[in-house]
Amino acid sequence: MLAAAPHRGNLTTVASIGGCTLGVSDLDARGEATLAADEAYAVAFAGALDNAQELAGRFSADPTAPAAEVVLAAFKTIGTKAAALLRGTFACAASDGTTLWAFRDHLGLETLFHREDDDIVYLASEAKQVLAGAGVSPEPDLDAVDALFYGELDDPTVCALRGVRRLVGATLLAAEVGSLDVSPYWDPASLLESASLTTEEATERFRELFAQAVARPLTGRDVVSLSGGIDSPPIAAYANREYARRWKRPIPALSAVYPSFPESDESGYIELVAERLGLPLHTYEPGPQRLDRLQFWLRLFDGPWSTWSPEGTAERCAQAQALGFTTILSGEFAEQVSAVRAHLVSHLLWRAHLQGAIVQLRSQRAAGLGRRRLLSELREAVTPRRVQARGFRRHPPVFLPPWIDLARIGERDARHALPARRRWTSAQLPFFGADPVGEADVYSHALHGIRARRPWADIDLWEFFLSLPAEVKFPDYRMKGFARNALRGDVADEILDRRDKTYMDGWFEVMAVDYPAVRHWLSKGDVRVKGVDYERLREELERERMPLAHYLWARDLAGVHAFVDLWS
Repeated sequence: MLAAAPHRGNLTTVASIGGCTLGVSDLDARGEATLAADEAYAVAFAGALDNAQELAGRFSADPTAPAAEVVLAAFKTIGTKAAALLRGTFACAASDGTTLWAFRDHLGLETLFHREDDDIVYLASEAKQVLAGAGVSPEPDLDAVDALFYGELDDPTVCALRGVRRLVGATLLAAEVGSLDVSPYWDPASLLESASLTTEEATERFRELFAQAVARPLTGRDVVSLSGGIDSPPIAAYANREYARRWKRPIPALSAVYPSFPESDESGYIELVAERLGLPLHTYEPGPQRLDRLQFWLRLFDGPWSTWSPEGTAERCAQAQALGFTTILSGEFAEQVSAVRAHLVSHLLWRAHLQGAIVQLRSQRAAGLGRRRLLSELREAVTPRRVQARGFRRHPPVFLPPWIDLARIGERDARHALPARRRWTSAQLPFFGADPVGEADVYSHALHGIRARRPWADIDLWEFFLSLPAEVKFPDYRMKGFARNALRGDVADEILDRRDKTYMDGWFEVMAVDYPAVRHWLSKGDVRVKGVDYERLREELERERMPLAHYLWARDLAGVHAFVDLWS
C-alpha cells in the first residue's frame, strides 16, 4: 500500500498490534508521518499536529515526542474523544488490536480513504493505495464520474475509483470484525451565533485567534504566498512578528506577478506590503499551463478534478522548493470562513432582527444596489422552498454552455432548495473534506515535498466566525467587512480600502486555454456523458471562441474522457 504512492515519502515504518497493521511513509525524515505503539495501542499519524505541546502537557507525553506518540497518549486516556481535540491538518489511524479507528482533521484538509472486504478494512491517504492493499485493479466508477462532472455527487464518500470510499472531514470511522461505523465527531451547526460578543470584544478575540492560527504552522522554513488582496497580507504581517520573535529575521514572501497582463497584476500592492513589513520578496511570472500532462495529473489525483490548473500549483511548489522552503502559507479559505453572506437579510428577518436587516439594506443601497435588488432580498424571506425549486428549474445559471443539459442542472439545483429560514444556516456550513479539488491540491503539494498551510482555515478561528452573531460578522455590505475593521493597523490601509479588482480571465485565456488538447481527448474512446450535445460542442471547439466559463466546462469534460481512457 505504501509503495503505491511513492510521492508520500521515501522512509517507511510499520507496526502491528493484534489483528491490525499500521504503516506510514515519511519524506526525508521530516517527521510529518509518524508511528507509535505500545502494548495497548498503535497510532499512525500523517500531517501536522499544531497543538502537540498543549496535548502533551494534558496527557503526560513528552512535548518533544513525534505527533503519533502524543496522540497515543491522548487515546490511552480519553479514547476516541481525542479526535475532536487535535488541531492542524492531518489523517490519523489508531488501533487496540481489535478495533480500528480513523479520522481526518475537522475540515478534511488531509485525505483518507477506505474499503471493506469481508472482515478486512483497508485504509490509506490515497484511493490508489487502498486498492493496492486490497489487491484490486483500479477502474473508474462511471456513474460517480458522471455525477462529479455535473456536481451531483450527493454522497460525499463516493470516489471516482470503484470500490473505494472517502472518509470525510469531522467523522470518525470505527471498524472491527463484522462491523464498520462512521459517525461525526464535530458539530459546527451547534456553534452558529452562539457567542455573546460586542464588536469590540469580537475584534479583540479575532486578533488573538488569528495570531495563534498564523503562528501554529510555522517551522522556520516557511514562505508566504503573497497577493495584493486582503487575505494573505495579514498572514504576512502576523507571521513576520512571530518570525522576528522566534528566528530574529523576517519571513520571506513568494508572489506570482503578471507584467504582461495588467488586469491580473498586483505587483504594486505586493511590493507595498513587502516593503512596509521588510519582507524578502521572491517573484516569478507563471508560464503556460496547458493540458500536456492531463493524464499524469488524473492518475495522481485518482480522478477528474475541477480547478484552474494543477500546473499552476506545481509551478508555485517548484519555486518554493528551489528556494529551500518546505511550507507555503496562503490566504485560501478566507472568504469561506468570514465572507459568505448569502441570504443574510432573510435570516435577520426570520430571527426578528429588524434593525439588523435595515442596516444591511441601507448599506447595500449606499453601495449602489438598486431598489429591485433590495426588494428581491425582502421577497426571499417569504419565498417557499417549492417556489425556489421551481425557479431553479426554470432559470439555471446563465454561465452554462448551450451543449449541456440545462434541465439536468435545474433539477440538481432544485433538489438543494431549502425553506427560507434554513438558507443562511446552510450557507454558513459548507461541507469540506469531500472535494476532489482539495484532494488534488493535497496531492500536488505532496508530489513536491511541500506542505500547504492555510491559517484562515484554523479550526479555532473557524469556530469563532461560526459563533459570531450575524450583525457582528457582517457589519455592512463590504466584502469581509468585519475582518477589514479588525485588521486596521495591522494591514496597510491601501490594501484594506482597495476598490480595484484583479481579473485573471485574460491571462487564463492566453496562457492556459488549450483547445487542441480538449478536442483530442473528447474525440477519444467510447465514453459519452449523458446530457452533452457532442456535435454542438465540437463546432464550438473548432471556432475556438468559447466564453471562458464554457471552456472550463469543456476542459472538465475532457478530463472525464482522459480519466476513463486510462483504462481503455
